[in-house]
Formats: sequence, structure tokens, C-alpha cells
Amino acid sequence: MARKPVLGRDLALDWLLGAFREDADLRPLRPGGIRRTDLDVVEDESNLAQAVFNRLKTRKGELAGLGHPDYGSRHHELMGEPNVERTRNLIKLYILQALRDEPRIEKVLRADVRADHDPPRETVRIELTIRPIGRQVPLNLVIPFMLEGGA
Repeated sequence: MARKPVLGRDLALDWLLGAFREDADLRPLRPGGIRRTDLDVVEDESNLAQAVFNRLKTRKGELAGLGHPDYGSRHHELMGEPNVERTRNLIKLYILQALRDEPRIEKVLRADVRADHDPPRETVRIELTIRPIGRQVPLNLVIPFMLEGGA
């Protein structure tokens, strides 16, 4: 009998804009460099990381028509706001609220929202350390977010 991943399994995604995790597409399975028509999968910590990125890249309410009105995050409401401490604190609050709804997260150990530059420009860096359910080793994630331009 195959082992069931504790943190789930899903289709793997490739993001066209890399670190910004925008414009996702399904990742084909390419064993040995040969292009195949099968789709790749992610499981356990990799699946949880992908799920967190998806949750945070989705505006809260965006999936209401599909029956998931509370899925996503409100930090997108802050686009256009200045990159100041107040804005970064609101981003952190909205991120923590969104992660509270992820059942595979036992605890958020650290959530920091930092300006990438001094003086601050439009990009902030969201640094997360989370403890997945049933795991001792924490998962570290870094997610950039642009307050201007929509990425």
C-alpha cells in the first residue's frame, strides 16, 4: 500500500514570473529530459509551500463564485499604499489571518514583512517560518509582494 502524504499531494505548478509566483501553469513531468504528457505532482512540504503561495496570491473573496468566499488574503487591498511601517504591519496582519485558515499549518513561528531597500521602494519581502502539522522541522518561505504595479 502506498504511503499517503501527511501534508497532501497536488499537481505541480510552474510560475512564469519566478519569485513573484504569478501566472502559474501546470508543470509537465520530464524524466530524463524527455517531454511527456503526464503532469508532475508535489507532496508533503513542497505541496504545503505551493498551497501557501496560492492562498497568499489569491485575493480574499476571489473564489466566492466557486464556493470558497473566505479563501485568500486581504493584503492585496494595500496595493498603491506607501511602503511604510504601518502598511507592512497591515500586510503581516492580513497574511497571518490567511494562514490561520490553512489546516496543514500547526503554528506560524515567524512572520516578518520587510522593505527590500533603504529607502523603501515598492517591493516588500514576506518571510515566513511555519510548523506543518505533524512535523518538527519548520518550513521557511520568502514571498515578494509589490505595492505598485500589480505583481
